[in-house]
Amino acid sequence: MKFSSDLVIFDLEGSCKNFGNNDIQETNIIEIGAVKLDRKTFEIKSEFSVLIKPKHFPVLPEITDITHITDQMLENEKHFDEAILPFLDWYGERNKSTLGGWGLYYDLPLLRKEFAEFGLDYNQYFVGGGFDIRALGVYWLAKNNISTSGISLERVLEKMNIEHEFAFHRALDDAKATALILQQILAEK
Repeated sequence: MKFSSDLVIFDLEGSCKNFGNNDIQETNIIEIGAVKLDRKTFEIKSEFSVLIKPKHFPVLPEITDITHITDQMLENEKHFDEAILPFLDWYGERNKSTLGGWGLYYDLPLLRKEFAEFGLDYNQYFVGGGFDIRALGVYWLAKNNISTSGISLERVLEKMNIEHEFAFHRALDDAKATALILQQILAEK
């Protein structure tokens, strides 16, 4: 597998109106974590992490239970429109990186929604869609005759025998875990 640009593996954590609903329109991003992989070696070149104060939806106790992020941690943070600026600087030029992540069917539309809500032009910063590494995880499990039901970052890492010490459901750690899965799959080719 070859890429013409570096790959930015990102993950989002969010707060929502109703826990378990997963309605993007009723969710605010509260954390972005990302790692930038070299397009040739797939080694991590740099990392990024930022907490974000939600505009509409305070952190529910259930979200705190999962992420360990509290409203108090976010009260002095910036809203998305300001918090995203350091990420965009870190990400770099529009066509020099490709977005990737675990389960982009949720994170990418949420990112686009937050851009739109704050009047920012997503297409000014990012080209096209993203590279969903979860699909590669499903492929790897199936190829190795391992059930694909209940797929999660933690389960795929375990099945790949990748040792880890991650705080799952924290954006930077989830991005690092996703990068490890991609690196393992690419190393087997």
